[in-house]
Amino acid sequence: MAEFATLSMKQMRGLKDLPAVRQLALLIGLAMAVAAGVALFTWSQQPNYVPVYPGLAEKDASAVAEALRSSGLPFRLDPSSGSVTVPGDKVYEARMRLAAQGLPKGSAMGFEMIQQDQGLGTSQFMETARYQLALETELARTVSSLQPVKSARVHLGLPKASPFVRRQDNASASVLVELYPGRQLEQGQVSSIVHIVASSVPDLTPGAVTVIDQYGHLLTEADPDSEAAQSTAQFEQTHRLEADYVRRLEQLLTPMLGPGRVNAQVAADVDFSVTEEAHESYKPDSAVVRSEQTSEDTTRGGAGGAQGIPGATSNQPPAATTPAKPAAKVETKDAPKETTPAAVAATPGNDGVLTQSRSNTRNYELDRTLSHTRQPVGRLRRLSVAVLVDNLPRIDAKTGKTTLTPLTKEEMAKVESLVREAVGFDAARGDSVSVQNAPFAATEVPAITPLPLWQRPELRDIARQGLGALSVLVLIFVVLRPLLRNLMSAPRQLAPMPIGELGADMGEERLSLSGPRAGGASPYEQKLAAARSAVAQDPKRVAQVVKTWLGNDG
Repeated sequence: MAEFATLSMKQMRGLKDLPAVRQLALLIGLAMAVAAGVALFTWSQQPNYVPVYPGLAEKDASAVAEALRSSGLPFRLDPSSGSVTVPGDKVYEARMRLAAQGLPKGSAMGFEMIQQDQGLGTSQFMETARYQLALETELARTVSSLQPVKSARVHLGLPKASPFVRRQDNASASVLVELYPGRQLEQGQVSSIVHIVASSVPDLTPGAVTVIDQYGHLLTEADPDSEAAQSTAQFEQTHRLEADYVRRLEQLLTPMLGPGRVNAQVAADVDFSVTEEAHESYKPDSAVVRSEQTSEDTTRGGAGGAQGIPGATSNQPPAATTPAKPAAKVETKDAPKETTPAAVAATPGNDGVLTQSRSNTRNYELDRTLSHTRQPVGRLRRLSVAVLVDNLPRIDAKTGKTTLTPLTKEEMAKVESLVREAVGFDAARGDSVSVQNAPFAATEVPAITPLPLWQRPELRDIARQGLGALSVLVLIFVVLRPLLRNLMSAPRQLAPMPIGELGADMGEERLSLSGPRAGGASPYEQKLAAARSAVAQDPKRVAQVVKTWLGNDG
């Protein structure tokens, strides 16, 4: 260690022998190399920053940044989007800390606004306005929780209740929804939004709620009873009916034929006309006597009795009568008595006028049918079914290979019978079923090629760290090491030869010029060769020696 320290001190003292410009250039290059290495190492060790909450408002972003700064978590502001970003491994920790502080609060507060201190002297108008704002915010949060909705705003029109107004205005509401790109709300989802808002506000009917999207398209139907709305509803009902039949067929045939080997389509003819029919019918052949009434009136009077309608004709004197002669007694046995009117009139002692009337009334009950029929809306009039079946894979008994073969006639008949039963085939209704067997076109699924190594996100950080380490090593061994070697190595000073010795050597060489010495080259030639070799190897050191000699001579 002592020798190493002594050598280092000698090398450091050798810096004084270098020119000032060279020293300055070497120091600047060394500083730049060190700074570049530190920057590369720092860049390679930096974590990947991700947004804490994407799409924050400016007020929320400011509150989040202040909370992160106070908690000591590192964060950055993305210059392109303005969002607050934190290291990827600390994003969940940052969210937990922000949630503990109630951040982000959003652009508006809901019913938590009521929990704040209202202060003294708050008017009724301010309380009503605050409640309406809180209700609108809560409804907007509820609508925003739907999957296709990115954000929502709700505006309520609540009339002021007054006991002095006989006719109160109805409440109304409008909803603006901002959808995610590529998504849309179905009609059922729009109806759900309408009913949620209408059910949350007193005296608000679903017809008074309007829903639009961020493009200004009206999503609610202005008049549900209009022809366009009814046509849309009828089309959707027909489509649902056809989709239900297709689902039945695929669920029935897939276990038998295999997945992906059956394709079914159904066309339904649905009658949406409203028909009401009243029918009354009679069957005279099946008449039955319900009641019968018979009335008989017989009047028998003397000769002097007035008969008929009162008047001159009826008040006539009685006709002259002759005394009846006694008739001989005739005894008869087993002879019936006549009871006809003529017989009664001819009876002895009954010489009056006989008047007889008879009336008969019969009531018949006829078979009467009275029917009132109303046809249901959406009655199925006709059904057309088309089923396409792929060839089935079968194993060849000889070769053992699997080949796709068409279905036999028995199999096709079985499939057609199943289709008829599944859709409720009715020949009287005019239904038609067609089952065909044809090979499906082979669709080649392209092989999924793995991403290259440099495009994999999980290796991005490792590659960056490795690149930083490699750059530091290259900088150390290629730049810093030669630079330090050149800078720290001081030039070797050759020990100056004394003048006496140099002169003696020169004298000896002069004396030896007369002839060569035996046994080899002369010392002068040896020293001359050594000097030439030193000049060829390190001319700088030789120049330093010559400079030292000249300085000593002076």
